[in-house]
Amino acid sequence: MRLSALFFVILAAAGAQDLPDGRGSDLVEDRCSTCHGLDLLFAEHDSKQQWSQIVNDMVSRGAIGTSEELATIIAYLAANFGTEAAKINVNTAAAEDLQSNLMLTPQEAATLVQYRKDHGKIKDWVALSKIPGIDSKKLESHKDQIVFD
Repeated sequence: MRLSALFFVILAAAGAQDLPDGRGSDLVEDRCSTCHGLDLLFAEHDSKQQWSQIVNDMVSRGAIGTSEELATIIAYLAANFGTEAAKINVNTAAAEDLQSNLMLTPQEAATLVQYRKDHGKIKDWVALSKIPGIDSKKLESHKDQIVFD
């Protein structure tokens, strides 16, 4: 199952980054870091339904928590690592953020930053997809995360 495998990958590294503050951060750190690190949570952006499936899969593998704790964990993950939390503004984001959030190569991210310096704000998806040196098919899989404000 994609989600369970993804959860293992997400939590495989040691927890070097701090989780965002909020109700449930302590539970996520306590319950999830028992078996896994937390670093890759920062690169994952799933819907609440997807996070629920991941958490339920982890419970089937032995993770523990009351119904209330699990609901809090799911709400925390969706709020901080959900699809809405993943929006990235291609006109203001740093190259490193473009690279990690949109899965661009370092060269593609640098090309995008240089393009907006040279040409100004990117107005829409059509303009973004025409920038030379950037794989628009790669960006298409992240289209719902991209904003142009």
